Amino acid sequence: MAKALSTLRKKMFWGLDSIKGAPIKKHFEEIKSIIENPISEETVRIKNTNLVRVLTHAANTTPFYQVHSEFERLQDFPIINKSVILENFEAFKSFKFHGKKLHSVSSSGSTGIPFRIFQDKNKKNRNVADVIYFSGQGGHVLGDKLYFLKLWDYKNQKGRLVSWLQNIYAHNVMDTSEEDLIGLVSDLVNDKRPKNILGYPSFFEVLCDFLDTMDVSPNIQCTNSVISFAESLKAKERERMANYFKTNVYARYSNQENGILAQETIEEPNKLILNWGSYYFEVLALDSDEHVKKGELGRLVITDLFNYAMPMIRYDTGDMVIYEESDAVPYFSSVFGRRMDTIFNTVGGIISPHIFYMVLDYGKIHQFQFAQIGKKDYVFRLNANKEEVQEDQIVTFFKEHLGVDANISFEYVVEIPLLSSGKRKKVTNEYLQVTK
Repeated sequence: MAKALSTLRKKMFWGLDSIKGAPIKKHFEEIKSIIENPISEETVRIKNTNLVRVLTHAANTTPFYQVHSEFERLQDFPIINKSVILENFEAFKSFKFHGKKLHSVSSSGSTGIPFRIFQDKNKKNRNVADVIYFSGQGGHVLGDKLYFLKLWDYKNQKGRLVSWLQNIYAHNVMDTSEEDLIGLVSDLVNDKRPKNILGYPSFFEVLCDFLDTMDVSPNIQCTNSVISFAESLKAKERERMANYFKTNVYARYSNQENGILAQETIEEPNKLILNWGSYYFEVLALDSDEHVKKGELGRLVITDLFNYAMPMIRYDTGDMVIYEESDAVPYFSSVFGRRMDTIFNTVGGIISPHIFYMVLDYGKIHQFQFAQIGKKDYVFRLNANKEEVQEDQIVTFFKEHLGVDANISFEYVVEIPLLSSGKRKKVTNEYLQVTK
């Protein structure tokens, strides 16, 4: 019965899309063709056509970009960011969509700047197609149950009917009491139908910590896929989730204002495959607008090829990535997240945030947060008993990475607080001076 319902949902979805002229199916087929044939002549032609089309549209229909109507190449357009858009919000809107119904997407402001963007119907359809394609590349079967572990609030909460129709089990990551987690685990164990998991890595950690406390390891069956999003997925959480759910775990890189930018896949589990179907990517040096070389760290700048309501040309996402290539096809080996949370050593060099998770090897530490609070000053905020933490060894180890003149202190807290987005920031830079 459950399998029949899943199949019915899938057929109904594509059937309704077909009645409307198959806009999502057409997007899906183009995305699939571009990503799976990245250097074919047809792919190059389609990508160039999509890029020129959105640049022309932006230059001809938006006040902000009209001064670039004589452009010859993408680099003739300025690099923008959230602040530029907010300061010129109305100027980014295309007059072609005045008075038309648009889809509003917004971020929580957890990175410091509350942000909202309008998207037209075609962009929304493109995002749906992106989700279907990349979810499938992680093992998700369209129509099967999706356990969606994220922040659910009054703005995005789904009613029972919509949840049933979309086959979504929505769990709010704010719900972390023992009773909440018992209920979630019980539902997962009792659900013998094929299922997919999509959620924040920080909640994966909370869930696995709870599963670790159970006397008998729960037998969770029939999981097609586990995909993380919104935060960096660490090796430990990947391994723990794979163990409990008996399937591989893949990381997705996306944002609220655009959509899915990259994802690990079944065929490429160690690479973040770029969504060239829907975006044009540039990875630029931290101190210039020159493109980085293979293996280098850079800031990610994207051009959204399908948002015509509010074109985002050369949008600096605020994130840093490691740029790589394989057979002339670019991919990311790592995403380091917001530059505002970049940690610098005592001489100004950038430190990988992943290294700070090593603190968990030095005692019984339930949670941690590492913060840079001065040029040479750093603090570990630990949810732990001070007597069970090897402070001297932690200082010795991290001075090797931060500098021998680093001042490392400790604060002991009851809980590392969640952000308004429902995420828990593990590494942050609170030092006001911008270090370069």
